[in-house]
Amino acid sequence: MARTVDLAGVQELLERGAQLVEVLPYEEYQELHLPGAIHLPLKELDAQHAKRLDRERPVVVYCWDALCDMSPRAAARLEQLGFDVYDYALSKVDWMAHGLPMEGTAAARPTALSFARHDVVTCALDDRAEEIKERVDASAYRFALVLADRVVLGRIRRTGIDEAPDDASAELLMEPGPSTTRPHIDPGELAEQSRRSGTRTAILTTPEGELIGVVRRSDLPNPAEGTTK
Repeated sequence: MARTVDLAGVQELLERGAQLVEVLPYEEYQELHLPGAIHLPLKELDAQHAKRLDRERPVVVYCWDALCDMSPRAAARLEQLGFDVYDYALSKVDWMAHGLPMEGTAAARPTALSFARHDVVTCALDDRAEEIKERVDASAYRFALVLADRVVLGRIRRTGIDEAPDDASAELLMEPGPSTTRPHIDPGELAEQSRRSGTRTAILTTPEGELIGVVRRSDLPNPAEGTTK
């Protein structure tokens, strides 16, 4: 059975000269694919078409997401053909969810990441209310995000600090588990979601929960106007 790798594993293999192979149909590859990826659709994966690949270099296959079974099937076939093959099981969606660049006809299309801001106030669990209040008041936002190793743990609203003792910790003040979204979401879709929920600011994170930035609803295009930027 072919080995499965995550994003860090893929990046390490690419540094070693690995070949990226997308096994989705032609139309999906043309629209969006990982930079430099070779297109070898699963329906055409045989010994003859596999000659396009270099047997001296590792091969990383991917498809759409973790629920798509095309990449493990392609990996199994290439392994039988004698290749040193790895299955990027989380695939294209995972790559995009980390805000990494893409190629293809839709690669220049704006995403939520295109509107991300990086000036939101952040703090640690043991930061104190007095300091957090000063930083929030000096910012363009009415909240701070509580992080641990860049992972979003909670949010502290400015209104929640007023009645707290100056030495209260962020851990005591925070609202745990604020909603987040991924950076590859369509800006119009995010604008509509924000409008329906009444939120003014969306928090962008990686699939590991690490903060990328925030997006203000006022910066997003009106869904009726499209997403051209």
